[in-house]
Amino acid sequence: MLKPLTVTQIRLAFECPRLFYLGERFQTQTLFVPKGAALGLGKAFHDLAAAFVPLMQQDGHLRALLAAEANPLESAAIAQAMQQLFYEQVFYPYLQQAIAQKPAMAPALLHLWQGICDLIQRWAQLLLTNRRYCPADELVQKTFLAQEMAVEHCFTLANGTQQPVKGRFDSLVYDFERHRLCVVEYKTYQMQDPAAQVAQVALYGYLLHQRVGVPIDSVVYSVLPDWKEQTFTWQQLTDAIHHLIPIWLGRMQQWLTWEPSQPDSPPATTQPELLCPMCPQYERCQTFFQSAAPAPLRLDEQTSARLPRPTPSPAPPPKATVTAATNADQMGANLVQILQSFGVEVSYIGAAVGPAFVRVRLKPQPGVKVSSILRLADDLRVQLGLPGLPLIAPQAGHVSVDLPRTQRQTARFEQYIQTTTATATATDPVKIAIGVDLEGKLVEADLSDPNTCHFLIGGTTGSGKSEFLRSLLLSLIVRHSPDHLRIALVDPKRVTFPEFEQMPWLLAPVAKESDRAIQLMESLVQLMESRYQTFERFGCNDLRSYNQRQPDAVMYRLVCIFDEYADFMAEKEIRNALETSIKRLGAMARAAGIHLIIATQRPEARVITPLIRSNLPGRIALKTASAADSMIILGGKETAAVALLGKGDLLYQRGADLLRLQSLFAGKIQPPWPRQ
Repeated sequence: MLKPLTVTQIRLAFECPRLFYLGERFQTQTLFVPKGAALGLGKAFHDLAAAFVPLMQQDGHLRALLAAEANPLESAAIAQAMQQLFYEQVFYPYLQQAIAQKPAMAPALLHLWQGICDLIQRWAQLLLTNRRYCPADELVQKTFLAQEMAVEHCFTLANGTQQPVKGRFDSLVYDFERHRLCVVEYKTYQMQDPAAQVAQVALYGYLLHQRVGVPIDSVVYSVLPDWKEQTFTWQQLTDAIHHLIPIWLGRMQQWLTWEPSQPDSPPATTQPELLCPMCPQYERCQTFFQSAAPAPLRLDEQTSARLPRPTPSPAPPPKATVTAATNADQMGANLVQILQSFGVEVSYIGAAVGPAFVRVRLKPQPGVKVSSILRLADDLRVQLGLPGLPLIAPQAGHVSVDLPRTQRQTARFEQYIQTTTATATATDPVKIAIGVDLEGKLVEADLSDPNTCHFLIGGTTGSGKSEFLRSLLLSLIVRHSPDHLRIALVDPKRVTFPEFEQMPWLLAPVAKESDRAIQLMESLVQLMESRYQTFERFGCNDLRSYNQRQPDAVMYRLVCIFDEYADFMAEKEIRNALETSIKRLGAMARAAGIHLIIATQRPEARVITPLIRSNLPGRIALKTASAADSMIILGGKETAAVALLGKGDLLYQRGADLLRLQSLFAGKIQPPWPRQ
């Protein structure tokens, strides 16, 4: 049996075979560190992350918060409580001790804290999901199962020898909703080589699978330069393990036995422009391999195709996005200078680049009130030459200022959603695409969730409302067959859904007149009542439980998309008839698998009455014509929608969180169904 290799060594061999060789031959430093990065942050991040779970298990206030009913819990409230507790009990003492030993570490640790806050928010979301299935007093223990867990397994190489591989991953969590274990890896800096990251998390999941015998998903959390989450399913990873890892283990053994006098030296990295400037052994590598002829480092096409990609997997950002990321620091420095000219002292702590805007993060100095930044919105608009007011909002640990990009990018539908043959079953969740966040991730809403079962959507002319509805509709039909999903459309403008009028998903012809719209809504009420009678006979609570019990007689889920609702509100009789149906459907239709999505470009008080708003819990605001319209859509005193940029720039109210997203652009749709 060969000497064991570690998962870290395998990851390094994927990044650079030569650095792997030098590290084993000379026992030297092999950690790639980005230029200007503070040393020691990796250990700090792992130490802080390891302290998280024990603290959560011991805190009585958090257990009391989680003891509430599962549905009313809000991830934002849980995250805020966790962040405050973790800061007071763990991070602040750690910060004080680190500063006492090395004062120069303070800025880097504060930057690290922003990433930890994002990580805590992600854990809060997982706890909120698991709370639906697990008692509060067992929730933390059964969600976070293990820390720093060691695993080992022997692979059989092509020559028949046994190669032991061992490693220790950072954390193991359990997702009750998906019934799946998940290996967690913490990375301080985002890895430059995706293949190396895939190899590492795939190995950890596979090694644990050999011990417990169940599928294991994997996730990587990195916090610098910005928070990023990458997930990999078990199905993706097992293919990579079976076909790719044994090949590389054999190559690694060949590289370890190589001598400078021999041909076919370990090959150089495939990403020299990215990794060589960060390499701790760059000079030694240049001299040691100077006369060696490297073996070509290639993967055959079949093996390369097996490399999984993160889920979701948007296309790489255009080069303009990289340029914008570079310019974001300049925008942040300019913003700090302008605020200082008004006597407001802040520090720039980073920026995130979205398709339409740049979010600059500012840290107010002690004694500076957030309100002093908020009231300078008009002045910033003048000084920066902005077309509208900048969106300024207090966040956990900083204030965010959203500034429009000079070169705006388009979030194309095909980059985020695969338009392949629908494969979802009758019991799978039905999700609609909302938009792309600052991290380039697609945000979706589950229509079976009570908080997102029906939607109110508002936006003025030019806001991108019609394009948003088209991409939302397309995200449904590319995933679900007509046997499991039906669509009802109301289009008084007659121009929003022309490509969809012949699709087999339609429940009935598109309703374009008021009498047809009333008839359609009344028929949905009748369908809802009929389904509840069927549920009663079979002893079921909702559509999903019925379809699970009756696989041979499944009921389809139905989504009704109502464009320009205001066009039907002029006449009192029509308004009363529609409001009566919407009230009943909004209050009762979710469990019956019927969902309403109502949109208007005139979200006025006389059009969107309190009766309508109270029965449509999901809220999406594109650019509105006035602050009053924004408050009608989003509720409360939320006026931010008036400052949006239009063309798909939107705000999505998810629980207590208000997310700013960019909607997908579907372009010209080629119908996958025959025209009649």
